[in-house]
Amino acid sequence: MLAGVQDRLAPLQSWLFPRRVYLQLEDQALAAMVLEGDRLVWQERVPLPEGACENGAPAAVEALGDLLGDWLIERGYPGAHVKAVLPRAATAWRVVEWPDGQWLEQPELLVRQQQDELQLPWDLHDADLVLEPLTAGTPRSLLVAAQRGVLEGWIEVFNQAGLVLDALEPLPICLWRAVQPCLQGGLEVVLQLEDQHTWVLAFDQGLPLGEWCWPPLAEPAQLEAVIQAWLHRYQPTRGLLCGAASSDPASVEEWKTWMPCPLQGVEPGDAPMALWGLVEGERR
Repeated sequence: MLAGVQDRLAPLQSWLFPRRVYLQLEDQALAAMVLEGDRLVWQERVPLPEGACENGAPAAVEALGDLLGDWLIERGYPGAHVKAVLPRAATAWRVVEWPDGQWLEQPELLVRQQQDELQLPWDLHDADLVLEPLTAGTPRSLLVAAQRGVLEGWIEVFNQAGLVLDALEPLPICLWRAVQPCLQGGLEVVLQLEDQHTWVLAFDQGLPLGEWCWPPLAEPAQLEAVIQAWLHRYQPTRGLLCGAASSDPASVEEWKTWMPCPLQGVEPGDAPMALWGLVEGERR
């Protein structure tokens, strides 16, 4: 009898006491994670219909919202409070060094005047900016820009889904947070091994240096050529592997033949690394 009462109360408790859901938004899929303390209690990735999200922007707001809302209801998280990672294509980033070695009172104003120098893919006057100070000798900041229309589109998706959106965060900052405990100094690279691309995020003395898109492991000739060209300019001291292929011993061994530095896997669990970056942001 008690079990039956608990079963009937479970949906009501979900509505009265909504849970925190961490969500990664991608063009091809949505990935979700729920924790109880430090314990992973739910992680799942669902593919999106073709064309639902393109270049980081929701192309079918109503359909995406319905899919997301129904998915979380089915998994027992209706009306959840969500923190989400934006798709990679939704943001662009640069490391900005401030003039005269001084921090500025209104840095965003100067950034918006540097459109040509920064070579960002869209007009900064139509973008929202995040400036994250970098603690180094020279005053510098990590600049992340996102198109305002793209952000508004995702906000509409969450409204349609009946969810409470607490934050939309840039992928680069989430990845940086996630790998910071693993960084040891020197020039270190994080290799995100995906089916279509290999994304390379480099850190110099623990601070963001740059990001590159390489061919996937399935194109070894093209990938090796790109790696050799990159190594003419950079000499990494250590490599960190994440993504689905990072757990494949054969893939790891192949990477070891190309990269002249020690390699190790750093995926902190079954969920994508960027989601753990959201968690790290809450703990600070």
